Amino acid sequence: MALDICFATQENISDILRIEQSIESDYPANRQILVDRLEMFPDGFLIAKNEHQLIGYIESCIWCENSFSKYQDICQFSNFHCLNGTILFVIFIGVDKRFQKMGVGSLLIKELKTRIKQKYPHIQRIHLVSKEQYVNAFYRKNGFRIIKQLPDYLPEYTGVLMEYQF
Repeated sequence: MALDICFATQENISDILRIEQSIESDYPANRQILVDRLEMFPDGFLIAKNEHQLIGYIESCIWCENSFSKYQDICQFSNFHCLNGTILFVIFIGVDKRFQKMGVGSLLIKELKTRIKQKYPHIQRIHLVSKEQYVNAFYRKNGFRIIKQLPDYLPEYTGVLMEYQF
């Protein structure tokens, strides 16, 4: 499958929202949140296209060391975004259900790592929070390791803070 990885634009928000709502049933971002995140850090918001169809995306921000235990501690990502920070925080990775388990998410992570390290060489590591069930199947295979359990991250599940070091 030939994929094109490129920066997201305002024109992509409807397709991104469609994917977000189809896979994040508990706490999907709305259109304005996605627009705000894109405007906050366009360098960290990538999309994957198969021919001309958007099939996945990854969104992120740069921040300094930040201690948290719950989603509501960090959900206003723009409050923590800081271009001179040393951590890239992956806010969300979404892949259309029809294209999951085909390497799209891994390709998005790989491309984000490459682009961020080239443009922001001071970034030392990547953080993200995952549901426990995705840790072994996806993130470990992409070089991430668990650094902290977050039992109260969301009421419905335990979160796991994971890290990738450059």
